[in-house]
This record gives sequence, C-alpha cells and structure tokens, in this order.
Amino acid sequence: MEPLLLSEIETSREFGVPLKTLQYWRYCGHSDGPPFIKMGRRVYYRRSDLKRWVEEAPTYQSAIEAKRTKQLASIE
Repeated sequence: MEPLLLSEIETSREFGVPLKTLQYWRYCGHSDGPPFIKMGRRVYYRRSDLKRWVEEAPTYQSAIEAKRTKQLASIE
C-alpha cells in the first residue's frame, strides 16, 4: 500500500525533481511547484496532489516552444 503523504526527500526521489528545486518553489511560491502541506516544521506532499500536478503539467514539442510559452505568460 502506497503512503498518502511523501516527505520532500521521497518526493524528490520518486518524481525526479531535485530537493533544492522543491524547496525553492515552496519558498518563492512558484506556480510550477506542486502543492504541499506543513505539519509542524515538516513538509509533506500528498501523493494525489503530485499525480494531478504531473498530469496537468503542460507538454511541449521543443525547448524553444517551452521558453516561448513561459515568456508569453510572463507578458500577460
């Protein structure tokens, strides 16, 4: 049975996102980061939130397309 909550280290390993990136996204409130919860001083990620975050992430055909999309979003 899979645990409902993952620590930030478990999230980093399972989803291939560097730990420092997860921490940066949280600190900055970055819109690219997955939703998280805090219990005391600890940070956890709900597995259901992480799956939805991956499924809803935009897909691109090239790095140029991704960069252009990000630039257009920042202009609006």
